[in-house]
Amino acid sequence: MRSRLRAGESVAAVVRRHWIVLAGPMALVLFLLGGLAAAWFVHRPHVLPAVAALFGVAVAWAFWRWLDWHCDLWAVTSQRVIDEEGVLAVRVVDSPLDTIHNVTCEQSLLGRMLRYGTLNIQTAAEHGSTTIVDVTRPEDLRETILELQQRYKYGGAASAAKSAAGATEGRRPGAERGAVAGAGGADGGAEAWGETRDCPYCAETIKAKAKVCRFCGRTL
Repeated sequence: MRSRLRAGESVAAVVRRHWIVLAGPMALVLFLLGGLAAAWFVHRPHVLPAVAALFGVAVAWAFWRWLDWHCDLWAVTSQRVIDEEGVLAVRVVDSPLDTIHNVTCEQSLLGRMLRYGTLNIQTAAEHGSTTIVDVTRPEDLRETILELQQRYKYGGAASAAKSAAGATEGRRPGAERGAVAGAGGADGGAEAWGETRDCPYCAETIKAKAKVCRFCGRTL
């Protein structure tokens, strides 16, 4: 994450798009690699240079797509949701927690199977809304945003910062602190999310470490 944190701000989650967005470029590289090997073994001197050139272009394109994937991320902190994108020119959009009106999640059948989808964050800020397409584990990301919003609303920035720090510390061993694993991870670059439990007041599912229910607003 290239954005600087504010005073007293803590990072709860950093996510990128699912590895499925890199499947096309990787498949093309592998296909052309097979074609290059075939042209070499069947001794086609006129075909080999053309396939080699196509393979080089495909590798360069796949590398650029990986760079774009790596630089395109979303961070949830104790004060805001940060949207960063851009390889050469960086674009950053902030959505303060106290301006978020609604967070919706959409998943296709394949998205439910591979655990990715689209998250839409509607805010009262100038940009109106932020849409996160093909993000890893959108339901968990939505729950984290709503929980931190409740913390910020009822307990202030300090309470939200403490909750965000707790979410970071609760990751599984091997997860990168304050960031995500690479594209080769099982969830395509998602952080490890905490366990859940039922609220004793409204029976809704919340995080196990939650101190305030994000549905009924009661202190646990």
